[in-house]
Amino acid sequence: MKKEIKLQQRILEFVRLSKNKKTGNDFISLGVITNSQARYLKKHLGIVVFGYERILSLKGIRHAINGHKNLKENDFLAILFIVECPDVVTLGNKPNTIVYRKDLDNCYVYVECVQKRQKRLEIKTFYKTKKPPKKN
Repeated sequence: MKKEIKLQQRILEFVRLSKNKKTGNDFISLGVITNSQARYLKKHLGIVVFGYERILSLKGIRHAINGHKNLKENDFLAILFIVECPDVVTLGNKPNTIVYRKDLDNCYVYVECVQKRQKRLEIKTFYKTKKPPKKN
């Protein structure tokens, strides 16, 4: 539990840093992809990511914040939950991208890019929309 809280604090600090640091592509690690996540991605999307590291980069965070003004710092904490328990996972429109969707208070969409050489999954973008109404 302490490890998770420290990671959440690091994420918030990193998001704040992205607002002040307008250049560079530093990153933080969110950890290595779990075997269960890697098995799921291989089975359902045909992507092999065993042993890959998931990262947040300043460039990706800046892209998300600049393109989606409704994002708040705390929204980035949801990424850990979104990738662990997504409602929908699909291949993205661009090559080597994975799209995760999670319906919470809002509909969150997290997109990451598969970097095969570096064995990493890096944030491409992140946004939230109003949750669509349920169909009767």
